[in-house]
Amino acid sequence: MGTAGQLIVRRYRLVRALGHGRTGLVWEGRDTLLDRPVAIREVLLPPNLSETARLRLVQRISREARQAERLSHPHIAAVYDVAEEGDTPFVVTELVPSRSLDGVVSGDGPMPPAEAARIARTVLSALTHAHAAGVRHGDVRPANVLLAHDGRVLLADFGVTVPATDPAFARDPVPGSPPVGRGTETYLAPERTAGGPRTVAADLWSLGATLHLAVTGSPPTGQGPLEEVPGELRAVLTGLLAREPRRRIDAETADRLLAEIEPPAPPRPVRRRPGRARRISGIAAAVLVACVVGGWAVGGWAVGGWAVLRRGGESRAGEVTPPASVSSPASSPASSPASAPASAPAASASGQPAPRLKLKWHTSDAGWRAGVPRGWTREDRPYSTSWRSRDGGAAFTVEVTAQRGTDPLAALGEAEDILRPDATTYRKLRLRAVTGEHGPSADWEFTWTPRKASARDHLAKGVEYHQYRRVISTDTTTSVLTWTAPAADWDALRPTLVRVLSLFQPPPLVPTPSAA
Repeated sequence: MGTAGQLIVRRYRLVRALGHGRTGLVWEGRDTLLDRPVAIREVLLPPNLSETARLRLVQRISREARQAERLSHPHIAAVYDVAEEGDTPFVVTELVPSRSLDGVVSGDGPMPPAEAARIARTVLSALTHAHAAGVRHGDVRPANVLLAHDGRVLLADFGVTVPATDPAFARDPVPGSPPVGRGTETYLAPERTAGGPRTVAADLWSLGATLHLAVTGSPPTGQGPLEEVPGELRAVLTGLLAREPRRRIDAETADRLLAEIEPPAPPRPVRRRPGRARRISGIAAAVLVACVVGGWAVGGWAVGGWAVLRRGGESRAGEVTPPASVSSPASSPASSPASAPASAPAASASGQPAPRLKLKWHTSDAGWRAGVPRGWTREDRPYSTSWRSRDGGAAFTVEVTAQRGTDPLAALGEAEDILRPDATTYRKLRLRAVTGEHGPSADWEFTWTPRKASARDHLAKGVEYHQYRRVISTDTTTSVLTWTAPAADWDALRPTLVRVLSLFQPPPLVPTPSAA
């Protein structure tokens, strides 16, 4: 069994264990060659295998992982490599900061039919791509459907399903294994449980079982009609969950039925040509900086008060002039263009800026830097770092992943689709692409009232919250900045948020020696 800090095949560093089940452990890891975070699945082979059986099983795992490496799709968690260290196979995949569909339903309850249909259709697109390439998943289930923190939906565990379904691993579960009713067997097609091979039809049955859990909170029982399923999903689930493979609907039919349920996506704003937007941004910023009066610029453009942040760890803040590119739009989001300079939250009704909180630098081990309010409590989570106000109501969160090529506006659009069903009230103030100094970016500002309280996110039921979220895409990373506060406190905290957003620096394109 691996240990934290161990280097696999002189390249992949095991950082910490994320979870374990009957087939092995999943580690957060680091690719020391490409300097990026990865997920590493350590496959713990059964100890009673003969040498011949062990070699055959390792070859199957390696062959499946190599096939999955060929897949490149926006909704498939990438498989990077497969290696063997000390007779133990390791499969290296994309590390996705996320919650599994299994975990979301367990914690928040069944999903609205339209939202579940959207997720199922996205997973279906990933399966269709894999099937066209001759790859079968073999272990489609809610635990392998990831709802990423940046708004993406991904199907994971391509290339690592041999251990999950191989009879050699059919032993008593170990602590940390999936609870009964949520493991692999529950979502296998009837012909697979009888020993049949992985097929396109079997993957589609498993997708149907996954969709069943998403809208009912439990897997299908296989007994009688699907009376517990919402009416609009009954046709597609009946077709996917047909016991006989030849009677199941195909992917094209399933996609059509799901599309009828999924609400139409709002039209995306038409983006302006980047070159012209950047020129306009630079000219506007230069003019506005010259017109600053009392921390607010003429023409309705907000510029945060000036602050100095000394370099090096979490140092104290003083006074400094921000870069000329830091600017913000007029307070009316409805009149904003589709692509605009990096923006700041809507201004208060009174137009009078509140005092800005004092800030300090935080420099992460991964190389990104942020100015954060002094006196706020830092909370480190597996994929994010947050700072929370003394009363616990407001928070600033930074998530940086080694994800290249992210479409910031599309990511936020998907995040909006995920949020809506969980809100009793929702009001969008802005959702648009912006031109930022670090690369393609997008901003989303909104108010909402959660349907349920969340101790994890410090959200109270029935309280209206105001959030501003920015996604920044660079050549090597994707950064998500999120500022959340009770709506009643927004005006007082807005000047601080404007400044915090302007100071954020993603990791450098060339890794620094201190990057971990």
